[in-house]
Amino acid sequence: MQPLKVLVADDHAAFRTLVTSFLRSRGVEVVGEAANGNEAVEQTDRCSPDLVLMDISMPKLNGFDATREIKKHHPQTKVVMLSSHAGEVYRKAALENAADGYIEKDSMKTALQALIEKEQGSVRVAI
Repeated sequence: MQPLKVLVADDHAAFRTLVTSFLRSRGVEVVGEAANGNEAVEQTDRCSPDLVLMDISMPKLNGFDATREIKKHHPQTKVVMLSSHAGEVYRKAALENAADGYIEKDSMKTALQALIEKEQGSVRVAI
């Protein structure tokens, strides 16, 4: 069984480090990191992740625009938005912008664990 391949896109280096450490401790292969939306698109092209964890608020290209670009060229790649913004309006905006899911950062650990368990070994499972 191949490990789940994940790209982490967030403009805060400390947050990326925290997320990648958490993922690796659970057997997930982190294939790349991106500090802005343009890097997320480029890294997706280069690394072919199964899943991209995408922050909404990023420089150069925001998470919504980057998600639409990724899904346009890699429709099989799942993109889950991570955000400190709470509320249904952000979740709805994420889905309207081609995201496969939405996780609020304040409940991230539990939500990421559930996502990993769901996706590990079967990247075709819907989020």
